[in-house]
Amino acid sequence: MSDKDKPDQPEKREALRRFAGDAAKFATQWVPGSRLVSNWNPDLFKKLYESGVTEHAAVPRDFTDMHGRKFFRPPGALHETEFLDKCSKCLKCVEACPEDVIIEAKENDGAPVGTPMLRPNHGACTLCGDCMEACPTGALKKTPVGEIRIGIAVVEPDTCLGYLGRTCRACHDACPLEPNAIDFDATVPKVDSRICTGCGLCVHACPTKPPSIVVLPRPARGTKDTK
Repeated sequence: MSDKDKPDQPEKREALRRFAGDAAKFATQWVPGSRLVSNWNPDLFKKLYESGVTEHAAVPRDFTDMHGRKFFRPPGALHETEFLDKCSKCLKCVEACPEDVIIEAKENDGAPVGTPMLRPNHGACTLCGDCMEACPTGALKKTPVGEIRIGIAVVEPDTCLGYLGRTCRACHDACPLEPNAIDFDATVPKVDSRICTGCGLCVHACPTKPPSIVVLPRPARGTKDTK
């Protein structure tokens, strides 16, 4: 994230961090996130959003995310309608990924068969940008790291060591962003939704089994986002 993307005043940035952290903390009361990792199922997003959510909860019942999908695409993927118009299924992004975490969607994976998808709860994206560079059609738009929005990391308070009062900074230390997308209230981790890309590096650094932080789809805000 470049300096121009940061709030000018440190106190304003801290206030935004606290606001985002409080929202994420509230949301996780209703989202048993670790089930995503222990039992992958594309329909689970819908179940998570519909189960145990009150009308006042922060997590929406509509499981289609801000990109118009209920699964994850590689960094820079356009809104789903535009993505499908442009994607040629050449899978050059799959070949270019040095971490081998971009896969070709198969039957029952949730995404249209033959298109590239990402599962950040199974393999973390390092935000290297190679997939965007390799895409010949623009379906993956070259996007600055600070503007990439794959999903958003969410903490599960029932199993997170920080919520249990123990000191653990694994998720914070794994975050590749500057400023860091994860801050703390005492020992409790807070995810800043303005910064988090949903890369999944924090998921794989978490010492609990299954991980107590997972990547979920970002809720739709009523406008398209092509990051």
